[in-house]
Amino acid sequence: MTEPHRITYDLMPALTALIMYVVLSGFAAAFVYGIYRRLRTYFRGSPPPKFDHIIERITRAIINAFAQRKVLKKSYPGLMHLLIYSGMVVLFIGTTLVALNVDVWEVFFHQEFLVGSFYLFFEFFLDAFGLIAIVGLIIAIFRRTISKPPNLPTSRDDVFILSVFLVILLTGYLMEGIRLAIDHPTWAPWSFVGYQVALLLESRGLVTQEMVNFYPALWWFHAILAFVAVASIPYTKLFHVFTSPLNALFIHLRPRGQLSSPFDLRELLASGSFDVKVGAAAITDFSWHQRLSFDSCTSCGRCTNACPATAGGTLLSPMHLILKLRDTMFARQTTDGGTVVGGVVDPEELWACTTCRACVSECPVLIDHIDAIVDMRRHLIAEGKLDRGKRDLLTNLNNVANPFGLPQADRMKWADGLDVKTVKEQPEFDVLYWVGCAGAYDPRNQNVSRAMVKILKAANVRFAVLGNEEKCNCEVARRLGEEGRFQQSALDLVEVFKKYNVKLVLTQCPHCFNTFKNEYPEFGADFQVVHHSQFIARLIESGQLKLKREAQKVVTFHDPCYLGRYNGEYESPREIIAALGPITLKEMPRSHEESFCCGAGGANFWYKVQQKKKVNLIRFEEAQQLKPNVLATACPFCTSMFEDAAGTLDAKDAIAVSDIAELVANLLD
Repeated sequence: MTEPHRITYDLMPALTALIMYVVLSGFAAAFVYGIYRRLRTYFRGSPPPKFDHIIERITRAIINAFAQRKVLKKSYPGLMHLLIYSGMVVLFIGTTLVALNVDVWEVFFHQEFLVGSFYLFFEFFLDAFGLIAIVGLIIAIFRRTISKPPNLPTSRDDVFILSVFLVILLTGYLMEGIRLAIDHPTWAPWSFVGYQVALLLESRGLVTQEMVNFYPALWWFHAILAFVAVASIPYTKLFHVFTSPLNALFIHLRPRGQLSSPFDLRELLASGSFDVKVGAAAITDFSWHQRLSFDSCTSCGRCTNACPATAGGTLLSPMHLILKLRDTMFARQTTDGGTVVGGVVDPEELWACTTCRACVSECPVLIDHIDAIVDMRRHLIAEGKLDRGKRDLLTNLNNVANPFGLPQADRMKWADGLDVKTVKEQPEFDVLYWVGCAGAYDPRNQNVSRAMVKILKAANVRFAVLGNEEKCNCEVARRLGEEGRFQQSALDLVEVFKKYNVKLVLTQCPHCFNTFKNEYPEFGADFQVVHHSQFIARLIESGQLKLKREAQKVVTFHDPCYLGRYNGEYESPREIIAALGPITLKEMPRSHEESFCCGAGGANFWYKVQQKKKVNLIRFEEAQQLKPNVLATACPFCTSMFEDAAGTLDAKDAIAVSDIAELVANLLD
């Protein structure tokens, strides 16, 4: 009895293998040239890639690109992609092993390794994973042509890729069936799909000499189609099988909440030269890695589906923005390096972004849309292309160190009658309470500041404030694109913190929290930062705060973007709510990492955005569906946005908008 082994060329003419590799070389050349063409576009005018923190980078690439962590976040499309991905990977490995077995081992070593039990299991797994890939492809075709989810465009690439792969798999099974029907190996049932095809052909009386004569033509059709598929990879969106792992490998390792710095103000001040290009106006102004990331986009639409600006009817669609940048990158390069801002990209798209990071969080290939948007904003700011609202905001930050445009001398008025000590009055303190501009100047959020003072005093926390020495940390300026104003503020405030030997900063604003925690260390900050939700939760857990029992209420909590997606804090606010008493916490459909923005981030709070429906109304209506007594927040901007929405929707009597600090302060003994 013959030992099970791979039968490859028995129905093909002599020299088939040699001819095949000659033909393959042409397709291989097209493949290599396509890769060269893309790499040349990425690296045009950019420094070479860095290979620092290589272990961390490889780990991230494995988790995200190969283990499909973010792809699988969405069950239906995730399963579809996993079926296609796993099937194609196994089939590629199997095809490579077959080529090595027949064209290397047998030729040079006069033996094969695809034999015996190993070969039987090999055939079984290849048939199984081929079937898995076909199921995935059918699901993909159904999604692209029939169900058509929102923001999932179907391009010629999609039609070509799905069709070619499906035909390759189907012809592969047909070839296997013909081969098994003609050769009748005893191990045929292990190739269970091909075996069923063979039985079907035999039952129909199709196993004839004509079928034997037809087989070589089918074999070459299958082979050429496979060669075409591989050679087309660098010319279609299928190239993401390379760019996705590379993007994950070379993505910046900055904290999620830290934007890139286009320059170092300290170096510019030391040199006395401020002749530095700021922002991105053309494709060549983006880094090589950003260009690589643009080419990683798979047009899956997840970023756009999650985008509050898109939901509000603005011009911004994160997916289409990235696709426009990619298309410009590969268009014929013009003398201006492929200018995009003001042409391909409408400035209103950029100003509509709330920097909520939902797009980045959803992207399965780790594209950082926010970095690209802020880079283009920086160009607009540098060119002075901004309206009165944005100009007034920057003027206020420059003149009175707060975005409200109110006198610096009024910064402590919120604390009248509360006996709040400044760092000058009380040099010995454990916690610096950073009130923030909203907490100091906005009447609604002054209530939160007063609630925080009540909590701190009830817990006997030794704290102090900067008083009139507190100035805006200019997070809003950096998000708007005014990098110089931000860096100057950072350098000034770091010196103030050092002057008073600050060790722990407590802030009620997630934007301030993120800025101090993730961005100020770049400018010399060396202190701990805690958000008031984290601090209050610790006080309750340690028993330093004694709370009365709250009456039965239904509460829903809105996760602030800069607390949740940016800094991963989801549980502290919920622990506080759970400690209030007989509270029913109802989660909104979009919560935790999938929380929907209030619409205020990215400086949008300070200027008018052209939109069909305000984002805060969309989010408040989502909360209304739960019929809560309280919409709890943990961000001054969220509080203001939802107060505005409640007034617009005439819902102030039905739903109270409260910061978690207010909820706790109301229950203190």
